[in-house]
Amino acid sequence: MMDTVKFKADFLKQMHSPQQMQLLFNYLPDIYFFAKDRKGRFVMGNDYFVRQCGVETEAEIIGKSDFDFFPMSRAENYVEDDRHVMETGESMIDRVELAPDPGNSINWFITTKVPLYSTEGEIIGLAGTARDVDRAGLALLPYTEMRTVLEYVKENHPYPIEVKELAALMHLSVSQFERRFRKVFQISPLKHIMNVRIRSASLRLTTTNDTIASIALDCGFYDHSHFTRNFRKTMGVSPKEYRRQYMG
Repeated sequence: MMDTVKFKADFLKQMHSPQQMQLLFNYLPDIYFFAKDRKGRFVMGNDYFVRQCGVETEAEIIGKSDFDFFPMSRAENYVEDDRHVMETGESMIDRVELAPDPGNSINWFITTKVPLYSTEGEIIGLAGTARDVDRAGLALLPYTEMRTVLEYVKENHPYPIEVKELAALMHLSVSQFERRFRKVFQISPLKHIMNVRIRSASLRLTTTNDTIASIALDCGFYDHSHFTRNFRKTMGVSPKEYRRQYMG
């Protein structure tokens, strides 16, 4: 069994990156905090993050990875981002991510990740925060101003949604709304709608035995082929292949 205390202490002895840690905390409304070593194993996490992993104590996450706590598709996305930060040394600041919380409710998170350096100047891991839009308050005002739109898409994604409907919720013209939405989330409103549908379908594919055709219709796609084409474009595999991978 891993000595979690020694594992954490050994890692911290290597770390000498006060600027990176200071940068990280400059972006904190102090919600979820974590740090990983170069192999993607957790070396620390605050109480909020520990609970997000579905456990009670930090010791239960030490030495483990995203794949031990999150669905495969989410873990792969996290690891891809981690790899970029650790291979390039580039920080990832305030990236908007859509992800299920422990109750499988799809929420927005604002993620920041920075590389951690050893005394020799080598990248030995990263530290990060994930802030729930619902908890971050005024620090995330640009995102919360879009709350009505996000909730509307979340609740109505199984049905046809037009951008003009979303613009009307914000009392903006379509062009004004599209510019503001893209500025805040770095994607178009239509892409966001598609992402929500794909996320919803991904969850159904891995937690139910419903047919792919019924999932397609229930999640807002015109038909099976429309669903398959967009799912493959977003996820890199077909719905059938995705289900086989993550349900064994």
